[in-house]
Amino acid sequence: MLMNLFCSSPLLAAAAPRRGFWMPEQASTVSGEIDSIFMLITWISVFFFVLIVVLMGYFMVKYRRVEGHKSAASPSHNTPLELTWTIIPVIIVIVIFYMGMTGYINLRSVPVDAYEIDVTAQKWGWTFQHPSGAIETETLTIPKGRPVRLMMTSQDVLHSLFIPAFRVKQDVVPGRYTYLWFEASATGRYDLFCTEYCGTGHATMGAVVEVYEEDEFEEKLEELLRWIEDIPEERLFVAGKRLYNRCVQCHSLDGAPGIGPSFRETHELWGQERRLADGRTVTVDENYVKESIIYPAQDITEGYGNLMPSFRGQLRERELRALVQFIRHLDRFDDEGNLLEEWQ
Repeated sequence: MLMNLFCSSPLLAAAAPRRGFWMPEQASTVSGEIDSIFMLITWISVFFFVLIVVLMGYFMVKYRRVEGHKSAASPSHNTPLELTWTIIPVIIVIVIFYMGMTGYINLRSVPVDAYEIDVTAQKWGWTFQHPSGAIETETLTIPKGRPVRLMMTSQDVLHSLFIPAFRVKQDVVPGRYTYLWFEASATGRYDLFCTEYCGTGHATMGAVVEVYEEDEFEEKLEELLRWIEDIPEERLFVAGKRLYNRCVQCHSLDGAPGIGPSFRETHELWGQERRLADGRTVTVDENYVKESIIYPAQDITEGYGNLMPSFRGQLRERELRALVQFIRHLDRFDDEGNLLEEWQ
């Protein structure tokens, strides 16, 4: 009964995401249950806070020191009172524990038919790979009404994936796999954040979760698989701009140095020598850029550290070519990454 006191009705849950007074919208099957526990604990805290403050004020007035009045001896023991203030809190704690433990077990017990997505975290972005091979970065596309399991790992430091509307959060740890699951109950767009401080780009390490009806979801997956295949070879550099979203946190387009060298600098050095951190020099060309994406620790630019994660296995061959062509033909874009009019 307590579990249902603050849950939204099935009609509201089916119609649209529900936004509380101070809580994000409820957009998963566990959102209402988690909010119920939160509200129960909140109102219990409010009730006892008010009760204690009122009684304290009453006793301060009633038993205040009065001139000439001799105080009676204070009682040292009251069995009914002590049993009351012991048994009632114990019952409340047991109820809260039961609700929290059953909710935790539910969130750790993944349905056998869950749709599984591999998640890779790196400074400072997310990579989502579907079973079909479709890969996303700034967006996570999922179906409504089907359990989804995220198998997560990190390429560098500790991260944490949090989707407020789904009320799920889990640390993403380098060198091991962690997981979480959810089932979206409403279509729409929802925020996804990293909630573990992971460096200078932490605040911008986010994505958007897009929830579609089942038939639309399948169509979207097909689009994700073939999007770059429909682009002619001579326009492949345009597709590279879309892939640049994976690089924007570390590599600028306007020449300003960041975590890594600016793509504008790399473009201007095309065909020339670049000095590396170990004193060697290398010619900036297609092979150098491609290998820097796949094996970033191999040729570190002078003045920069070994911070870039490897994108090996995360980009298909055609996507790699598109990103290389984007850097090579960066003179066709302005400093904001917009295609110049003569190349549109």
